Amino acid sequence: MLAKEVCKYIEEHKLCSDYLFLDWNEFLDLLYLHGSYVKQILWFEHVLIEEQPNSMGAGGFKDLSNPQYMYAETQIYEAGMENKSITEVKEYIEAIIAAYPKNKLIPSFFIKE
Repeated sequence: MLAKEVCKYIEEHKLCSDYLFLDWNEFLDLLYLHGSYVKQILWFEHVLIEEQPNSMGAGGFKDLSNPQYMYAETQIYEAGMENKSITEVKEYIEAIIAAYPKNKLIPSFFIKE
């Protein structure tokens, strides 16, 4: 079961029905502080809806704070994260972001609840 503080953060900050956050670093710090961890990461690309057919993603969620944009689900996915430290998880995220500098990629988390 997730800690109350983590549940409150999720409720206040998630961008859609998935665990997708603008400040993923802050979320991870809180998650690991309270004894939970990431199991898998699925990546979304923040794109203009009209440009989604040319993006890395397909389908996804509307950006409720900016209706011209969406979070398009990509094929970038990493399982087996439960055995990695928070440092390793953050290094993986930073490496993926650096590998696609022209795309605004945002990680979505599958977590141990």
